[in-house]
Amino acid sequence: MTSKRTMNVTCVIAALLITSSLTIAVPVEVGTGDNSAYLYIEWSDSYVAEFSVRFENTSVTGLGLFDIAEADTTLTTVRKDYGWGVFIDGITFNGHSDIGYNGGENWWHYWIKDADQSEWMSPAYGAGDRIVENGDSDGWIYGRD
Repeated sequence: MTSKRTMNVTCVIAALLITSSLTIAVPVEVGTGDNSAYLYIEWSDSYVAEFSVRFENTSVTGLGLFDIAEADTTLTTVRKDYGWGVFIDGITFNGHSDIGYNGGENWWHYWIKDADQSEWMSPAYGAGDRIVENGDSDGWIYGRD
């Protein structure tokens, strides 16, 4: 027969184990300035990093968000310039890395969300042409659309 105290302790331990296994992403703060935008990155192994990127000017490009994050953290990107624009071909951070096109959906998909939008969208232009303003968000997901 199990005592009521043993059952309560078991329930508390189970609750702590469940709660401690949940991961809440806290944005990494980078850059300086009065304006900020979010940079969301999701690797093929499901690791997610989010950056709150601060900047001085009223706007920055999508590539500029990476420049600021790379200057303040160990984040690195592989960029390829094809003449018509710069393509993000790889992103590495905290031991997580996806580089190159590996067939099918295995490449970096680019998504944007302006401050006044509720839904993410895939733009018809690249990160070098994207004008990011205060409150906007850019997202990068590898391996799925």
